[in-house]
Amino acid sequence: MSSSAYGPAGEPRPEHEPQGSQTTKAMPAVGGPAGESPATAPGAAGSQLPAPLRAMTGRHWLVPVLAGVGGYLATVLATVLALLITVVGLALSGDSSTNDLTSDVTGGLDTTTDGNQLWVLLCLPFQLAALAFLAPLRLVMSGAGEGASMGLIFPLYLPLLCGIATAWLLARKLSGRLTLDNRVVQWLMAAIAGLAWAVTALIVTAITVVRTEVPLFLSTLEMRLTGVSFALVAVAFLVGVLSTAAALDVRVAQPAPGRVVTTTERYAPGLLHVLRPIVVHLLVFCVLAGLGIVTYALVEGGAAAGFSAVLWVPVAAGMLFVLSHLSAVTITGAGGWLAEASGSSNVAYLWTDGDQPVWAMLLLILLAVVSAVCAALSWAHVRPVDQRVARTVQSWAVLPVAYLLLGLLLTWLLRASGQLGGLLGLDGVLAVRPVAWTCIVFLLWGAAIEALARFVAPAFVGVLPGGVNRALRGSDRARGRSSVVAAAAAMAGGAAATAAGHAPHDDDDAARPASEPGSGPTYGSGAAPSAAPPTPREPMDPAKKKRIRLLAIIVGSIILLAVIAAIVFSVVSRTAFGPDKKAEELMEAVVSGDAQRATELVDPNVSTQQRGLLTNDIYGAAENRISSYEITDTTVNGDRATVDAKVTQDNVSTDVTMNLVSDGREGLFKSWRLESPESLLYQEVTVQVPAGVETMNVNGNPVGIPRESEPHSVSLTVLPGDYDMSVAAPSKYVTYGEPQTAEVRADDRFMSDTVQFSMEHTPELAQEAARVANAKLDECAASGSFDPEGCSFGFNSYDDNEDYRNPTWTITEYPEYEVYGSGDTLTLSTSSAGEAKLEYQYNSEWDDDEPADWEDQDTETSLYGSGDLVVTGETVEVTFSDY
Repeated sequence: MSSSAYGPAGEPRPEHEPQGSQTTKAMPAVGGPAGESPATAPGAAGSQLPAPLRAMTGRHWLVPVLAGVGGYLATVLATVLALLITVVGLALSGDSSTNDLTSDVTGGLDTTTDGNQLWVLLCLPFQLAALAFLAPLRLVMSGAGEGASMGLIFPLYLPLLCGIATAWLLARKLSGRLTLDNRVVQWLMAAIAGLAWAVTALIVTAITVVRTEVPLFLSTLEMRLTGVSFALVAVAFLVGVLSTAAALDVRVAQPAPGRVVTTTERYAPGLLHVLRPIVVHLLVFCVLAGLGIVTYALVEGGAAAGFSAVLWVPVAAGMLFVLSHLSAVTITGAGGWLAEASGSSNVAYLWTDGDQPVWAMLLLILLAVVSAVCAALSWAHVRPVDQRVARTVQSWAVLPVAYLLLGLLLTWLLRASGQLGGLLGLDGVLAVRPVAWTCIVFLLWGAAIEALARFVAPAFVGVLPGGVNRALRGSDRARGRSSVVAAAAAMAGGAAATAAGHAPHDDDDAARPASEPGSGPTYGSGAAPSAAPPTPREPMDPAKKKRIRLLAIIVGSIILLAVIAAIVFSVVSRTAFGPDKKAEELMEAVVSGDAQRATELVDPNVSTQQRGLLTNDIYGAAENRISSYEITDTTVNGDRATVDAKVTQDNVSTDVTMNLVSDGREGLFKSWRLESPESLLYQEVTVQVPAGVETMNVNGNPVGIPRESEPHSVSLTVLPGDYDMSVAAPSKYVTYGEPQTAEVRADDRFMSDTVQFSMEHTPELAQEAARVANAKLDECAASGSFDPEGCSFGFNSYDDNEDYRNPTWTITEYPEYEVYGSGDTLTLSTSSAGEAKLEYQYNSEWDDDEPADWEDQDTETSLYGSGDLVVTGETVEVTFSDY
């Protein structure tokens, strides 16, 4: 095959280009500079290196090294940037702050074996960057003869893409003055870049392993965080090789496609171009789905979820790609703490659980179909479809097999797992990845796309805008090279058929017209292929171009406005309508003493009697209420939220947690309500109430309480503050004690304060009871009876003896009394006996027949005893026991 038909980079040379010495210059001999043969190249005679290596200069070695090292450093920097963006999102949403995050990261790191805390923080990004290379991040803990480990696999694809793009740009820019004589040099330089990337990643990750020591009880827990693994080296080498080889492809001066390329194209037509439709398929779906995911995260989860998407959105979009193409993901757990049952495995489809809106599922499936159609259009552009190719069976299998491999690749790339072993006796693994038969599903999609590319796409190729066609088919240079490869493959196939004694058919040798989109060079049986110059495309009608440009501007503006609206909606919903606003309303009501508003915002869920102190009059008059508050953190998880606040009461700060739920909307925005009052500021005061009491005074306001015949306790719900309580005495003879103060503090919300009132008797009761008792003694003394009825004294019941008469009692000394008992059961008893004198006449004549001889006599008796004491209002009654 004549080399004069091809340019330096493998493109078809225009037919009018002169040949001769200039052609010879365009085809440098392999192994030496342009125009020199290996024999005449300097140092060639004594060199034992292979020809491709002899043609390489120091720059050929330096460029890939710089590309590999730069790609790794860019991955680390992108990881740091992603973490900073996540922290900014947390700060904007109020969920956390940079200082809080830093303190969480460095908390407990009192001593480290690698240096101070700053060194640990500097090492962390290098270990986290290992996740970008699909390497597991392991935390190994040991101490006191025990060991435990945790592992995490969660690929960070955006940092990895940044590293790949950096390596590609460095290799492309730095190789501007280099000429690669053949593909061997290209792939050798790519291997050097991959090796440099892998070695750099391995060395830096090994050096920056985080080692810490944390005090634990009476021992020390040694912790080691490392991302060093075989996957780190293998993936780093692979991405380094591929990204650098792609960048150096334009530098290769090999004039004709090699044997491997032509053989591949002959036996698998289009295999060398199969990557473009797959990339188009992935980009169309994942870019649109990714924008939708980020928008949804901003709306539902706020800035924290939206900004953190830089870490997880590629994996989420990939999972949606799998689910929307009617495959599934599997969630596997080993260990009861991670799954419903040990070793359980659950398969989830796009419609699993039924919680997703139907319109969202249909939209995702529609997006999958649209992206597959775009892939079919791209495949129709880049794959050579002529009669020779169409009659080969293998041409039908190229794209389906490629999609089969795509399914296998997605099963490997879209995996996230966590592992715990040996910590507190717990062991478990949780893994999420596409199901094993995903490759079969994508094999079917590949077959469908192949059919669309053959029978449907050609009808749309001519009506699509030029920009869309160019994006689908790639650059003209790449298409020219593809034509050369196809022509060379056809030549090789024709030569093989001729050598076997079979002449090709005339229609086998016919090529498509050069003006047909995607057509290759014309070639005939045994003739060198010559590429016809591309037919100039007719300029697009200016009016049509203007309409397309206007349409693009409108669509772009709509997308931009939608993103801005989503961000504004998220900010407004978090600021003016966020859960923290409802929490602030509660705090404002508590600070201002508005108990009624507080109970409207969050009901304490107690009976009417128990909320007797939750009034503005009582709570507003309470001393030492909460004086100020500060919202410290807000965490939103879908329709549930947690707001943390710091309240100040009596110069003491206390952390309070409020739980909220969204079960409605205020127009377009979610409405939040507080729940779980047991975790709020409501507390309980228990009051011990004496029998018969039905009213209590709290902060100068009467509060009704149930009246019972026995002492009992009453529970009352209150907000933090001081409550002055008292029970009014029913008379001057009874008291329920001095007023008491219930000091309810926000930091004691798990303890019930108790106030106890008990009935006591005033000194006036003892005085009045003594007066009533003495009056009773006076009545007894004036009764004119030796044994007064109902009195505590008497004289041997001589009333029935005719020898005694005219008794006269005189109280010479009244006794002293004490009151015993409680409640309504009271007893008056003498504590010191009194005296009474009895004067009477005695008949000393014992003979009944003789006249009576009356003599005056007297005697004294002690006055003591007890009796029942009854207090009724201001009336005191004493009933003595009979003598």
